[in-house]
Amino acid sequence: MGGVGAAAGAAPTGTAVLIMALLVTVTSSSLALTMAYLFRSGYPYQSTVLAAQQLVCTGFGVVAMQLMPEERKKLRISRHNYLTMLLPFTIVLSAKLFLQNKAVQYVSPAFYAMTGQLLPVGVTIAGFLTGSQKFKWSTVCAAAVVSVGGILIKAGQMELSPFGFILTMSSLVLDVVRLLLMQHLLQPLRLTGIGMMLLSAPQQCILFCVNAVWTDVGAIARRMQLTEEQGGFGGEFMPIVGTVCALAVGVVLFNLFFVKMTSAIISAICTPFKDLCTIIMSDLFVDPRTETPRAMAGFGLACTASFAYNVHDIYARRKAKESEEEEKKPLLEEEGRVGAAGKGGSDEVNDGGEGDDAGGEGDWTYRDAYVVGFTCCGAGIVVYAAALWWHLNRL
Repeated sequence: MGGVGAAAGAAPTGTAVLIMALLVTVTSSSLALTMAYLFRSGYPYQSTVLAAQQLVCTGFGVVAMQLMPEERKKLRISRHNYLTMLLPFTIVLSAKLFLQNKAVQYVSPAFYAMTGQLLPVGVTIAGFLTGSQKFKWSTVCAAAVVSVGGILIKAGQMELSPFGFILTMSSLVLDVVRLLLMQHLLQPLRLTGIGMMLLSAPQQCILFCVNAVWTDVGAIARRMQLTEEQGGFGGEFMPIVGTVCALAVGVVLFNLFFVKMTSAIISAICTPFKDLCTIIMSDLFVDPRTETPRAMAGFGLACTASFAYNVHDIYARRKAKESEEEEKKPLLEEEGRVGAAGKGGSDEVNDGGEGDDAGGEGDWTYRDAYVVGFTCCGAGIVVYAAALWWHLNRL
């Protein structure tokens, strides 16, 4: 089977897909748990770490664009869409990351991963309220079963910080908003994973740098004045931060390859397996504990319902698309005959629709993304360094 896939040079082999799925699962879980370990063990400077992470992601995006000409051609966005679409998305994503990493200081990373199974419920409710999703009883039933699983997860936690629970649910709400923004605002732009990272990471970098000025810099300056024996930064700090940055790049890169090999829907279906990996590794290494049977039953119920609904939804969409293509086929053939007879400009009419964001004098390309990215990252570093210098001079 592997030889046939290789010979065809088109479809990836099952082994390659499995390996990439494992890489996505391991890197995603490792990143979440490394961040949790970092903030639970004496390094609560999350804005600084997140700013460094986004700075590295920006550099990786620039290098990737230089090495992949096809990615450079795809990166095209108007100034208006950059400000009205990407900026709100980045602000919501940054707030979500901040709350997520703050939450794991108070709750187990395993509990946070379990509550992630409630995300489809939030997206479903928001979709119905905004009118972006058609009402379907199958969707409502799946959301109801997942909600029951969420209640069991919450009830299965014997000791749970109320503040941590509020942070967890707030992060979940922001994640729902992020997904809706991505669907309604970013999908029409047809940006790739690398393009999204190059456009979004610099904005996140400056946001986290500015936030770090208020939350982190003073404490970091004081700690820099201490020796390791007095409670200063130890030698393991930089390797841990470097690992976090490397894992962040790995998550983006492996997810991009995985989506290219399969589809975005298949990637979404794999989410419960990533969460399960996070739960197991968290209980073994980060916050040693044994999950209650009620919590695991709730997680299993939510995962099963979510997985079954996604599989059902995939086949339903595929069937609807096939029947739609069958209905349009005679019309397309008729249009083709008319176009050929009259040398009509049907190609010109369909070339670059209103929502394409491809072409046009006012569009930004990858060069503009470089300029904006370097400006945002540079400004963030200058603001952060100036604040740190000011605090050090005061001590």
